[in-house]
Amino acid sequence: MPKNVEKGILIFLGIVSILFVATPMNAGTDGKTVSFPVETSEVLHNPYMGFVGDSRTLDVVQPVQLVHANLTWRDLEPEKGRFAFEEIEQTFHFEEWRAQGVKINLRIVLDYPSDVSHMDIPDWLYEEIDEAGVWYDDEYGQGFSPDYANTILIRYHERLIAEVARRYNADPLIAFVQLGSIGHWGEWHTMDEGENPIDFPGQRVTDQYAGHYVRYFTNKPLLMRRPHEIALNHKMGLYNDAFGKRDATVDGFYDWYKNGYVSWLTQKKEPAMPDFWKNAPSGGEFSANVLNYFSDAQIKETLYQAQLTHVSWMGPNSPVRAEAGGPLQANIDRFLKTIGYRFVLYKTVYEEIRKPGDTLHIRLLAKNKGIAPFYFRWPLELTLADASGKVVSSIRSGADIRKWLPGTNEAIVHLPIARGLAPGTYELSAAIVDPVTGQPGIDFANEGRTTDGRYKIGELEVIQ
Repeated sequence: MPKNVEKGILIFLGIVSILFVATPMNAGTDGKTVSFPVETSEVLHNPYMGFVGDSRTLDVVQPVQLVHANLTWRDLEPEKGRFAFEEIEQTFHFEEWRAQGVKINLRIVLDYPSDVSHMDIPDWLYEEIDEAGVWYDDEYGQGFSPDYANTILIRYHERLIAEVARRYNADPLIAFVQLGSIGHWGEWHTMDEGENPIDFPGQRVTDQYAGHYVRYFTNKPLLMRRPHEIALNHKMGLYNDAFGKRDATVDGFYDWYKNGYVSWLTQKKEPAMPDFWKNAPSGGEFSANVLNYFSDAQIKETLYQAQLTHVSWMGPNSPVRAEAGGPLQANIDRFLKTIGYRFVLYKTVYEEIRKPGDTLHIRLLAKNKGIAPFYFRWPLELTLADASGKVVSSIRSGADIRKWLPGTNEAIVHLPIARGLAPGTYELSAAIVDPVTGQPGIDFANEGRTTDGRYKIGELEVIQ
């Protein structure tokens, strides 16, 4: 070997040796330490995501953090001016779900097809609108579709939404509000085929109904069934009630919001909403036999549709009653670990040693390995705890976790060290706090969860 090459190799090995000795695995530069919290592969049952159950049924099998309540106008206002909230809340088990920490998705419905002839608006309203509408019996089922352009109906609808919002707009039990009201099942379509097609109202009318929700539900994320101009302008979410069917989800729902579409009901060009999921949720429910979508033959397609449309939750037609630990559980778990948000504390960098009264400067990297963000302004809190677990210093950072999109996200936090703190080793932990309870409310996909719901991300040496 030439001497100059041999000399170069020796110099290189010497430099590497020096660097290895000077930079242990857990230390950074300039007195900083670097910590890499350990990731977990467990299913996390976090708020505002996952499977959605029917609020009327308490005995679900798979864990849920959300349930769905279809509220018909007939049940909400059985007598003119009397709103039956107490009866509604008993039927849909509001307080039982509240006690379990489960949130409710609301949808108000004026027409829900069934196998018997019936009406989902109150009798008094039917009389006041002079019976304007269509009684139908078709492949959807039987029911009554009111004339949505009726000015009396519109006027009373605004009063209805105002009263419901007065009751629930500030109630943390209510998670999301789906704009129902129009069409069969509140899905913003009417039967437009067959012997007796039902006319669907134009934008001048539908915007009035949507506007009622915008005006009164100022504290809840709103979702529409498909992209509409008013949904785009008000940064609404979207719900897909035909999830699982490729033609309805990929060729329909996804294509609609990605590229815009011409409504087959109104012939109007509706706008694209390609980034809607960054501001408000993508949800919906499975189409038809839900368990089919979790078979080994179908799970890849189900995951593909979830990733494509950035869904956070699915239901009430969902596998909430699938056998726990049964043959579909592995695929169910794959789905639950894919949808919504999944925050992993990846790396923290901070000073190794501080004194009482100092400030600890922390750079925290968190990966969102899910397919959607979290849609509420919950604070990221960092704490120091002593050997007994008592919190001795804490700070709620200004980090906006709603902006933690899929990928790596950074938070810079400045944690004051309490004056008079005794010398010793303290545990540094992170948590996302539920503003209602004041306690940690979201699980990270990490090991190191403490009994109070915080996650250890390192240790700090406090000296005099």
